[in-house]
Amino acid sequence: MPTPGRFRMLELSPPTVEIKADALSFTLDEPALGPTAVRGWRIAGVDVQARLLPTGFQVVAGPCVETVAQLEGRQGPLPYHLGRDVGGWSHVFTADVYRRDYADFTRAVAFLRRYLTDRDDALAASFPGRQDVLCGVLVRQLRRGIEWRGWYTFPDTRQVVSTRSRLLIG
Repeated sequence: MPTPGRFRMLELSPPTVEIKADALSFTLDEPALGPTAVRGWRIAGVDVQARLLPTGFQVVAGPCVETVAQLEGRQGPLPYHLGRDVGGWSHVFTADVYRRDYADFTRAVAFLRRYLTDRDDALAASFPGRQDVLCGVLVRQLRRGIEWRGWYTFPDTRQVVSTRSRLLIG
């Protein structure tokens, strides 16, 4: 039984479009989009929301709206490293896409499932009939700001997308 404030991994309706790791895009220019699930915190004096989208995820933290998703009109792939000032804060984004063999992919998904379940600092979901597809975001406070990590798994290509963002006081 989860303790108060902790969430189990959610099960969401599967996306209506096929999502591919190399089609995920990164932007700080989209407004907050309609989520399929949302969770909020107050961290370092900043309101933060993790938002699972039909084709990715979004984090809204103070002046920053970061979107990692397959979006119409935006092309992938994700940048490896990107830094930008946002509303007086320094935002740094990094992404990696790992291709795994079957056994390693299965272990990675199992690890992420255990890691993201029953945490008070995370929002994560899988899809009925596709327990090897999961999307999750973990948020934490840093000494000078906020950090969030995101993951998305793609079993058809055995890829794991891992992102890390830091929003630091400028």
